Amino acid sequence: MARLIRLTVAGLLLGALLTACGGGGAGGTGGTGGLIMEMGDLYYKPDTLTAKPGQTLQITLDNRGSLEHNFVLYDLDGQTVLFEKDAIQPGQKMNISLKVPEKPGTYEYVCTVPGHKEGGMVGKLIVQP
Repeated sequence: MARLIRLTVAGLLLGALLTACGGGGAGGTGGTGGLIMEMGDLYYKPDTLTAKPGQTLQITLDNRGSLEHNFVLYDLDGQTVLFEKDAIQPGQKMNISLKVPEKPGTYEYVCTVPGHKEGGMVGKLIVQP
């Protein structure tokens, strides 16, 4: 009986240790597990991503709002589109692979549905070595 109790306690401690050390996913950097970007009514969450030049980010765009949204990444000039995903309907998700630009800097991503960018649906991709 004592052996069974020791094994049970050891198993519980091991489980707690693995849970504590298991890591917290991508942390906004698009690690190997990818990240979920919530698209709500006029916001992105997270609204800031950081990545290394040339890295590929695996992102699930999750539209939790009541409006359709899209995802457009602009070059440093703010004019040239580097990446664009068409509208995602409310309640829908879409997986994307985003190749991070090679040039370090702060890039802007926005929702180009009329009025959404103006309403604050804007984020930053910070590229740093």
